[in-house]
Amino acid sequence: MTTPTGPADAARGLPGEASDTGDPPVRTTGPGAFAVLLAVTFLAFVDYAALLSVVPLWSAAGGANGVAVGATTGVMMAATVAAQLAAPWLFRMLALRTMIVGGAVLLGAPTPLYLLSADIGPVLVITVVRGIGLALVVIAGATLVADLSTPRQLSSRASLFGVAAALPNLGALAGGVWIARTWGFPIVFWGSTLACLTGAALAVLLPRGHRATFRFATTAEAGNIAAPIALFALTAGSFGAVTTFLPVALPDAGAASWALLSASIALVAARLGAGPAGGRLGAGHLLLVSVLCCAAGSVLTAVALATGHHVLLFGGTTLLGAGFGACQNDSFVLTVQRLGPARSATASTLWNIAYDGGLGLGATTLGWFVGTTGYSGAFLGMGIVIGVVSATVAVIGRFRGRGPGRGESAPAGKRPEQIHTVTG
Repeated sequence: MTTPTGPADAARGLPGEASDTGDPPVRTTGPGAFAVLLAVTFLAFVDYAALLSVVPLWSAAGGANGVAVGATTGVMMAATVAAQLAAPWLFRMLALRTMIVGGAVLLGAPTPLYLLSADIGPVLVITVVRGIGLALVVIAGATLVADLSTPRQLSSRASLFGVAAALPNLGALAGGVWIARTWGFPIVFWGSTLACLTGAALAVLLPRGHRATFRFATTAEAGNIAAPIALFALTAGSFGAVTTFLPVALPDAGAASWALLSASIALVAARLGAGPAGGRLGAGHLLLVSVLCCAAGSVLTAVALATGHHVLLFGGTTLLGAGFGACQNDSFVLTVQRLGPARSATASTLWNIAYDGGLGLGATTLGWFVGTTGYSGAFLGMGIVIGVVSATVAVIGRFRGRGPGRGESAPAGKRPEQIHTVTG
């Protein structure tokens, strides 16, 4: 189930065999390399999570309007997606370890430069550089997860990888807003930089010689993964919108921090639980319900912003986080399965484009409507759109004979690696 170039076994670095890179063989299924990857991912995402809400808050403090505030997230995700679209060339030029080290440096090193100016122009330039770094970290990291896992390990290890990326949300996403408003922005910027650069240094310990190949999906393959990718992008959009605008919409730093914390806890718990659930039920069975959770969470958040009820607010953000977390794991595993184990680099790249593109598009789109409908109206509209689109995707998928919730669980007597997906 490997992505490096060369024969499958050689790419996995089994003892006694060499890869096409000329590096010594590396054993890729041991727990040590995967543990290092989890630690690096956690540290890099401290920077990403801390600044996801703090950069919009920083630009708002500098006088940016709703569209410009949304653009801070939208531009970063656009830069990330643009770099991910260059994956065929990046994979050809760079080893996965090099991509992760370089990406962590690009993500973390420019962060203190925000302190030079809160004007939207400089903020967006710095954000673009960080977005490119994020792209390198996530596409190489997700590909390496598939490479370090056997088919039977994929669901559980994808879950753990997602938890490592989501855990910083517990402290950094919610805590970053509170620290910035209480103790000042410099502590957030410098602290997140230190964490990210520590991750870059630790990434040097990752296995060497792993290279990925990327082959563009055919029309049939694109149709095969369209439903999970589209549904996942919807959940990412809802989460990007709430993390970007909730701290701006709520003048109470405590309420905003607690709301983001509830979303983060739910995200981690759902992502962690989705791994074993996917292993038992088969990937894809959680997709539709997770998207509907995000739709309901958006509506509850809208009602809470209109009425000022914090219980409704925490309930809404909890549903949003849970839906996003469960959909992350389920959609990733299903995408890898439908493209096949030899296409894990392609699958992880397309999935990450949906992740980052959805986050950015959700924040940017909501920013356009905030000025005319207000925060409550914008979140309500988002919830309705997500519900309608997810229902439409489900109906189309079932009409084609393969609904978004029909995963590839192993038939009796067959191992997961023996299953071959057939388009509906």
